Amino acid sequence: MRTLATAISTTILLPTLALTGCGATTATKPLPHIAFKSPAIQHTTLPARYTCDGHNTPPPLEWGTVPAGVTQLLLFVIGYTPEPATNTNKVSIEWAVAGLNPALHKLTAGTLPPGAYQGLNSNSKLGYSICPEKGHRVQYQFELYGLPPTTTISPDFAAASIITSLTEQHTTTPPTAYGAFAATYKR
Repeated sequence: MRTLATAISTTILLPTLALTGCGATTATKPLPHIAFKSPAIQHTTLPARYTCDGHNTPPPLEWGTVPAGVTQLLLFVIGYTPEPATNTNKVSIEWAVAGLNPALHKLTAGTLPPGAYQGLNSNSKLGYSICPEKGHRVQYQFELYGLPPTTTISPDFAAASIITSLTEQHTTTPPTAYGAFAATYKR
């Protein structure tokens, strides 16, 4: 069984995974790109107001055109905390949202639109929370996936299991588009 850290580390490879059935050996095909950003994040630094040192609400998010065939968007915020002793990163899911309508192109800070619902983060809680330990600088990866109509995600989903499913090379319902950006925060 794959660990959460392994599953999440493969999300970097996700945009170029083969989109073919099990056992097929073909060249990889990059996923269509979704332009994705936050107007509140300048120079890749997450403002304190979007952490536990402020209001601990998600920043405003914006994205561009979503390819045809996407029936919902899935959003993750993943934290990578350096572990110097092992030269690795501690990986945590800080926020997960499914059911985002692909006709939307933004989320206002701290709000979710009708039909969207949150999954369980690494602390087994629903909701957004960015609160690194004092003295730690954490990189946060904001990821947006376009999903096909064959994908169903239940309410109160466990974000870790969805990421594992998305990153399996032989998944039967791979994502159809992807966008991401990173921001850091130090307490």
